[in-house]
Amino acid sequence: MSTSDDTAQTWRDVADRLTSAQIAQLERLERDEPQTLLEMARQWAAQNMAAAPPLDDVTPPAGAVRTFGWQRDGTWFRDFEGTTRRGGPARVQISGRQQVDGSTRRWITVHARHLEALDPASARELAALLIEAADEMEKLG
Repeated sequence: MSTSDDTAQTWRDVADRLTSAQIAQLERLERDEPQTLLEMARQWAAQNMAAAPPLDDVTPPAGAVRTFGWQRDGTWFRDFEGTTRRGGPARVQISGRQQVDGSTRRWITVHARHLEALDPASARELAALLIEAADEMEKLG
């Protein structure tokens, strides 16, 4: 929930403007004075917002089907999902991470049940899906 700093009751009211590391630290300190945690959260949120580059201008990566919100963990990034292929017992998906400069890193994820016990036909089907995904990644760059 996003609440203006002057109406925030707890540090969680400004959590949407904090990094995951900052949230984790505040959760560890949760037994401390609530007002102190709120002030700490407000300061971090202000620093994060002041350091934010113009993220709305960054074009989603080529091939992205879904992009997630920008996060900061030292540098700004957002994760994304690309195409998904389904076959046999498996789902093969291209996923990745985009930096604020537009550069990306992609990887292939295999989601499956009982992947350790494939029959020859299922193994060939999975291999074909992986080759298709690898070819797509090479085309995307």
